[in-house]
This record gives sequence, C-alpha cells and structure tokens, in this order.
Amino acid sequence: KIMNSAIFSREVVKKLMFFSCEMPHQMELVHINPIITDAITLLKPSFGKKGLQCHLKFSEDDISLRVDAIQLTQVVFNLVINAIYFSPQNGQITVDISNQQKELVLRISDEGIGIPKEISEFIFHPFYTTKPVGEGSGLGLSVVHGIVKSHRGTIKHTTNKPKGTTFTLTFPKI
Repeated sequence: KIMNSAIFSREVVKKLMFFSCEMPHQMELVHINPIITDAITLLKPSFGKKGLQCHLKFSEDDISLRVDAIQLTQVVFNLVINAIYFSPQNGQITVDISNQQKELVLRISDEGIGIPKEISEFIFHPFYTTKPVGEGSGLGLSVVHGIVKSHRGTIKHTTNKPKGTTFTLTFPKI
C-alpha cells in the first residue's frame, strides 16, 4: 500500500509541476504515426483487461507535424486511459488521425457513459474528477488541455452517437 501510494503521489506531483509552470517544448517536425501507435501499443494490457478493441486509423501512412513528441504521447495516453476507464466491458475505442490541409485532427471516441451536460464545463479544470477517491487526481484533462493550448491547438468534446464521448483535438500546421 505504501509503494502504491508513493507511486500515485509521484504522478500527482509530476502533473502538478507540469500544470503549474510552462514546461519547455522540444518542438520538432516528427512523424506522428509511430508515436501514436507506440502509445496505443503500451496500453494493450489495459484494453485486454476489459476486452476492449481499439481501432487506430490514420488518413495517411506518414503524417508529420511540428510538436513536442513527449507531450503528444502524454495527450494520447491521458485521453485513451480515460476512454478505457469509462468504456463498458467488450466495448470499442476509436483513435482517428486525419491529416488535413491546414491542421491535423485527432479524434478519440469511446462507448462509455458520456459526459453529462451539468459537468461538461468543469472537465478541464484542475482537480475535477468523476472517478472515485484514489483512482484519479483530476489533473489528466487539465494537463491535456494545457498541452493542446501550448501547441496552439483546440480540444472539445461531443457525444459519440449512440453512446459515449468523442474528444476532438486540432493542431495547426506551422
């Protein structure tokens, strides 16, 4: 219990440090397909525990974007981990990357319970969580929001018809 608490505390402190100050960017033109694929691959054991299927779709075989690769990984991790947490047993998660003329669009959809209207305005606030005590720090989405904004992008959420949530992120091509 002490080890698990220490690890959890370390993660909270890391997220607090990231959230509280401008983290330096290592902005480089990178191939994002392998970055996103590797992030999803690392989460495969979590998919397996709930019998989830993840559909990863790229509009092109080789998409390049000027981003901080580590921060992009953090964004994908946080959003997919949330999708896994809120997805029903044997559900599906879709990660769709579309390379458009002026921007890159990243959509992550799940089949979970969705985000009730009454809390939707709070989900990007630090320390806001709907998870039980000990299962979430309330920093994941606020960190994602900060990273996306620091890349001059946008993030929004919509209902995934017929059930669940879709997070849509846009990153401008610079």
